[in-house]
Amino acid sequence: MNFIERKTLDVNTTHAILQDAYDALPQLMSRLAPGGWEESSFHQELMDSRQLFYDCYLESDSASVWETDSSSDVSAHVDQPEEKLSLDDYLYICFPPIGYDYLELFYLISCMLTEITFVSNLYRNHDGDMYYFDEMTMEDMVIQLAHENGEIDKNWADLMVFTFSPPYMEAMELHYCLEVLFRILLKHGFQLDYWHNEILQVVDLQNVYQELLFSNLDAHEKEQRRESVKADINAILRTYDSSAIDPLDLPAIIEMFNLREVCPIVLAYLHAYGEFPKGYPYLLTEYQGYL
Repeated sequence: MNFIERKTLDVNTTHAILQDAYDALPQLMSRLAPGGWEESSFHQELMDSRQLFYDCYLESDSASVWETDSSSDVSAHVDQPEEKLSLDDYLYICFPPIGYDYLELFYLISCMLTEITFVSNLYRNHDGDMYYFDEMTMEDMVIQLAHENGEIDKNWADLMVFTFSPPYMEAMELHYCLEVLFRILLKHGFQLDYWHNEILQVVDLQNVYQELLFSNLDAHEKEQRRESVKADINAILRTYDSSAIDPLDLPAIIEMFNLREVCPIVLAYLHAYGEFPKGYPYLLTEYQGYL
């Protein structure tokens, strides 16, 4: 696979997929937060992120005041700082806005859509091209759809930016959201060309290991760097298997991933489509030639 060959999914199709995702919010919210969104861990985690941003603002503002006060000659001629902004005012341009439950969930699942094509691709049978969701286009369109669906006005939408990391989800919560998203992608005629990110990382590191052999480094530094690369591969492999696997044996590594790893994306795709995506089970020949 060559990522240069991928194309950004066109704006109209992206808009239609996101609108379908927005329309699924009531169904998703009742499943993820039966006790109410504000009581959910997702909302609480977003509020914690907002508070952290706000606390950093307060601390930086206090530090600047301290620096001014510490210089007595200057401080006498400097205006005192303006009154501190409230949390709501400070985060005014941050999406999702405080108090908009649907937009918090919309933000979360839009991040999932982007993640699906982080290293994998969407394709249609009648079309030979591979597509992905462009992150910046997705952010702009999510905010645009928030306005189009009457959640926020246009002036506010024009100011807003994505700011926070998406909240953590338990395995079954993640599975349910991904399954809903894949049913939407199926409706639009897309299938998934799946690649496992960590196998790709292993292949990249193995290539670096081989390239170091022909580098101009002295023998000691060359050996140190190659051992460091092997350690990085082993760190990835230990997540799945504590037994000793040769970090340079790609066939054994592919076999281990097929035995030990079923990605949530693959499982949700199976439930939505009734079959595994292209690229699963993992094939040695695919990963040997992906560059």
